[in-house]
Amino acid sequence: MKYLSGLRFGWGRRLPMILQTQTTECGLASLAMVANFWGHDVDLLTLRHRFSTSLKGATLGYVMVMANRLGFASRALRLELDELDQLRCPCILHWDMNHFVVLKKVSGRRITIHDPAQGVRELSFEEASKHFTGVALELAPSANFQRVSERKSISIGSLIGSVFGLKSALAQVLLLSVALEVFGLLTPFYMQWVMDQVLVSADYDLLTLLSIGFLMVVVFRSAITALRSWVVTWFSSLLSVQWTTNVFAHLLKLPMDYFEKRHIGDIVSRFGSLGTIQETLTTRFVSTLLDGVMAVATLAMLFVYSGTLTWLVLGLFAAYGIIRWIAYRPFRQANEDQIVFAAKQQSQMLETIRGVQAIKLGNKQESRVASYANAVVDTTNKNVAVQRLSISFSTVHDVIASAGRIALIWLAARQVLQGEFSAGMLISFVTFADQFTGRASGLIDAWIDFRMLRLHTERLADIVLTEPEQHIEAKVAAPAELATSLEIQNVSFRYSETEPWVLNECSLRVEAGESVAIVGPSGQGKTTLVKLILGLLEPELGGILVGGVDIRKLGLHAYRDMIGCVMQDDILFAGSIADNIGFFDSEPDQARIEEAGRLAGIHDDIVAMAMGYQTLVGDMGSSLSGGQCQRVLLARALYRKPAILVLDEATSHLDVEREKLINDAIRQMKVTRIIIAHRPETIRSADRVIVLDQGTARSLDANALAGHALAPV
Repeated sequence: MKYLSGLRFGWGRRLPMILQTQTTECGLASLAMVANFWGHDVDLLTLRHRFSTSLKGATLGYVMVMANRLGFASRALRLELDELDQLRCPCILHWDMNHFVVLKKVSGRRITIHDPAQGVRELSFEEASKHFTGVALELAPSANFQRVSERKSISIGSLIGSVFGLKSALAQVLLLSVALEVFGLLTPFYMQWVMDQVLVSADYDLLTLLSIGFLMVVVFRSAITALRSWVVTWFSSLLSVQWTTNVFAHLLKLPMDYFEKRHIGDIVSRFGSLGTIQETLTTRFVSTLLDGVMAVATLAMLFVYSGTLTWLVLGLFAAYGIIRWIAYRPFRQANEDQIVFAAKQQSQMLETIRGVQAIKLGNKQESRVASYANAVVDTTNKNVAVQRLSISFSTVHDVIASAGRIALIWLAARQVLQGEFSAGMLISFVTFADQFTGRASGLIDAWIDFRMLRLHTERLADIVLTEPEQHIEAKVAAPAELATSLEIQNVSFRYSETEPWVLNECSLRVEAGESVAIVGPSGQGKTTLVKLILGLLEPELGGILVGGVDIRKLGLHAYRDMIGCVMQDDILFAGSIADNIGFFDSEPDQARIEEAGRLAGIHDDIVAMAMGYQTLVGDMGSSLSGGQCQRVLLARALYRKPAILVLDEATSHLDVEREKLINDAIRQMKVTRIIIAHRPETIRSADRVIVLDQGTARSLDANALAGHALAPV
């Protein structure tokens, strides 16, 4: 069979297949595969924490930097396709101008690659020529290389967190399961006693007594089964609600770059792993403990009946274990591929639904359908691969098990004919043999399932073990009267250590109650600066102070309570306009909602609607115009009565007159305002203008800039 080729009986190295889970970590995944090949046992989770990657991906230079830190000597080469067989494999190939893959081997005019995005692929030279850019990176262990295991430890306890009632529920399930297994052990004796005691002596009274006794056993067993099922249901529900809520709460504490580096479908699919882990913990864990105990008990019973026949049963069990061991590695890889590709399919659908307007306007329905169909085909192929392995394994096991059972009955029947066994003992022995085989096989299955569970724990660990935002809680007590001045002190920031500085020793100060417009050419870091001010990003150097207190010491939670903001990509949530302005407060203040609506210039539009403030906004505000959405978002920011107001192109969809009215209304609020803007009307509304250029800031007079210097910026 094909998967037999995956067996390794010697000391040869094996190149693993590691699929990327972030959109930009193909270089990291490729490096992990090569590192594992040479004996540095490391996973993506560990490498991700060790090396920071940019949202734009890793360059070849940064891959070489990471390889050097792992103890590899690297050599970048430019070569033609027919020279690939001269490379030392495995090596990394630059692919499609924006991707990395690992070259496993070259066979004639075909190559085998491990693609972090698609899995193992075999390509002809003609197919590879469409993707290979002519750049390769050879990696070889240097003197500093160490063959160590550096996988991040993942415990179930760290994934579950704090769940109330877990131990008591497990104890109840275990106790009921033990009682159930005791009744199960008694069942084989019914047929044995009937055949060997009742039929031989024609004792009707004994037959009735045995039947009544075992009928009571059946009733008690059924009652305990129902009770255990109810306890498991209660336990599963208890665990599901608390655990899912805990994971979701942790997810929302993660920094912004976590979400920016991953497809939404991949994040959603990780929650699907919760169900698999939960089922394993609630049912599989207990049954595994019992399988171990009952396997030993039934094995002892088998030896009481016949030692010779018991060794045959043990041989069948060993055969089952060997088959499962052979199938484990390819089955694990197939399951991992299926999970990852299913997540990609889900991401494809979600992305298409979110961008359906652009797709329709661009007449790209057919191409999106084709793209989604390809994702479905890829996922289906991975499902087929899993099923193919399952069918192959089941077929081989069924043949061996059936042949072994026939041989077992043949040998036991011969002992009956020779007078060494009674007919009842034969039936009981075969029943106990089936129980032992089932229990012992269950142990192996559980061991495999627990090993396979790491697939799901690793995916869930990407959420649970990722560090939340730093500096959420305050380190110092805030002054009773904290001024709302804002100061940027020598802030430097870049998205990774291989990228240029977006901001380089940038300093500026905004006085309390002052209005500042930040302008500059596109790509100069205006939005990045705003995210730093809001605490969504953390500066590599320097600090941000509010009222003279560093926001990291003040605590992001307390700091953000002072802030109202409207970002370029902000959205409305499903619900009414009032819900969105009040941001779903548990006790919203209707008067305050309407006041915010007036300040944002949306009140008249709302009261003209049939349902007023209770009008539903649709999916992400689809029932409102672009200008109305912006004004509702602005009202949401103003509802908070912020001390600092941050607006990133918050009025770009409004007409000039309405924008002027809103700016005038906000000016009367006497709050500290930071505005990202390009329109002259918005810039003139500010007291001062900060121009960002080449990562530094300089201050200009707003009227002077609006008069003649607006065009260049």
